[in-house]
Amino acid sequence: MIRAAVLDADIDLRSLLAVIADHGIRFRVNEESGSQVIWVASQADADRVAQALSRWQELREQGLLTERGPQQRGSLRSYFPMMRMFTDLANAFLQAPVTMLLILGSLVVAAVSSLGSDLRPVSGLFYPSFTLVEGGALAGLGQIFAQINSLEELLRTLTPALLHFGAIHLVFNSLWIWHFGRMIERSQSSLLYLGVVLFIAFFSNAAQYLWSLTANFGGLSGVVYGLLGYIWMWQLILPNGRLRLPPAMIGFLLVALVLMELFAGSWIASAAHTGGLIAGIIAGVLSASIYKFRQR
Repeated sequence: MIRAAVLDADIDLRSLLAVIADHGIRFRVNEESGSQVIWVASQADADRVAQALSRWQELREQGLLTERGPQQRGSLRSYFPMMRMFTDLANAFLQAPVTMLLILGSLVVAAVSSLGSDLRPVSGLFYPSFTLVEGGALAGLGQIFAQINSLEELLRTLTPALLHFGAIHLVFNSLWIWHFGRMIERSQSSLLYLGVVLFIAFFSNAAQYLWSLTANFGGLSGVVYGLLGYIWMWQLILPNGRLRLPPAMIGFLLVALVLMELFAGSWIASAAHTGGLIAGIIAGVLSASIYKFRQR
């Protein structure tokens, strides 16, 4: 084991350890002579912990992290769980604003539509109708682009991602967006992440529309698979970078994609999943390659 970091014993490391765990790093923490020591398995992991520690310390110095040290255990905050909940929520918005807005938007739409059982209040969020002729996927995309005549129509090619049909659908997508989104926003800019999300949402929704020729679909799962592909490509191109997922998780989600198509293809927007994955792979290859080239 390699000693990656040594910090004072009275520092609350929970937020730092959560970041390290999100990066897929295996670690161990113990106390030595009044200090907390973080141990990892390799020098590469130690370097990644050093990067995470540097960013974490910056956030602490800016007052963007809420910690609970020994001096706070008797504070009023500990007697008011709602206060802590709102503080944690504010911290989440500061650290991953785009991710939080995506989830919040989905929750609001789910509330207005009664979890998809009453679609009249959200009818304007469904994919717009386009006139398509045969010619393949690329030709279909070209026809969609050619027929977008207003900002409203452009937005409606994105907004189906906010529609969910049932609690399980909403919770499943929100949890994965929370996991992948925070990982990307913590290591890259929120503006870049927003661009990636919009790119994936457009192409995943377009893929589903071209496949089904109906606007009756929705959900963030296409974006979820797109973010999976995005992180996967960064991991392949920059093995020592900050974006990493356990290979088992990548394999599980890819197998799940195939199984959903085989056993539930008529019930789910499987084309959106595949289109999102491809769009995420493209975005990941382009952005990671540009980043790698600039680091030379």
